[in-house]
Amino acid sequence: METKFLVVGDLHGSKPNIYFKDFDAIIAPGDFCSSDKIGPLVFEGMRKRFEEKSEYNRWFDIVGKEKARELVEESLSKGRKVLEFLNHFGVPVYIVPGNWEWTGKQNKELGWDFMRRDRYRDLIKGLPNIVDVHHKLIDIGDYQIIGHGISSGPEYPQYKEDLESTGKEELERMKKDYEKDSKKLESLFEKATKPVIFISHDVPFNTPLDEITNKSSPRYGYHYGSLIAREMIEKYQPLVCIGGHIHEHFGKFEIGRTMTINAGFGPYVNVFMELSDSHIKRLELYRGKKDELRVK
Repeated sequence: METKFLVVGDLHGSKPNIYFKDFDAIIAPGDFCSSDKIGPLVFEGMRKRFEEKSEYNRWFDIVGKEKARELVEESLSKGRKVLEFLNHFGVPVYIVPGNWEWTGKQNKELGWDFMRRDRYRDLIKGLPNIVDVHHKLIDIGDYQIIGHGISSGPEYPQYKEDLESTGKEELERMKKDYEKDSKKLESLFEKATKPVIFISHDVPFNTPLDEITNKSSPRYGYHYGSLIAREMIEKYQPLVCIGGHIHEHFGKFEIGRTMTINAGFGPYVNVFMELSDSHIKRLELYRGKKDELRVK
């Protein structure tokens, strides 16, 4: 029996154009909330931390707490509208939280409670078709879905600059979280009894899909995918891995028997995937044009 999926990429506050029809479910690997105002501040903070080899100079240090609160609330509001739009299609929408869903996980070390608060549950609350698969094994008939969200790069730093700009305590926390998440996902893969669709917010580490080619990024030229996603693919060979996060790429790449997809960035990219038994029957990556309006 065939199962048809519409896949959308990182949306960052923009409702996607929909270029395909007659799909059974939607897959969205995170980053629903907007980053247009905060993203440049994050880059500025990164540069300062690299230059000063300091763990400080966070984006909210630059603008101040009052303005930061306002920007976070605006980001959440736009993300909610995107999720409401996806919910209205009346089919299951399988998601993981991206690094812009304000889960608080990546801010555990901060002394500011506002940034450590988990807002993800409220973001998806009351949307019956939205199915969170983060660190879960979900049976969907002929297939099972495993999710790994939030990650915005290697779960433990792989580059000298990142190691030098990260405090000792934070490095220890990152190592513990990395090991904990790896064990959790391994246990889910071990339990899987059907072909697995692996949804990872970030694409796997060290492939053509995770190299940062944006010259304005302080990590230009680096590979910045997920170590855990790469490890799970190499060890368990899921049928497909669907991710995003690295905005410069919209494409596919095979790791062994696993088809890895970077679902792209913005409202003008869709992937249509049709599965049959234990293989991909159809895979189409489509990029629309900015002047074309096909939202339905």
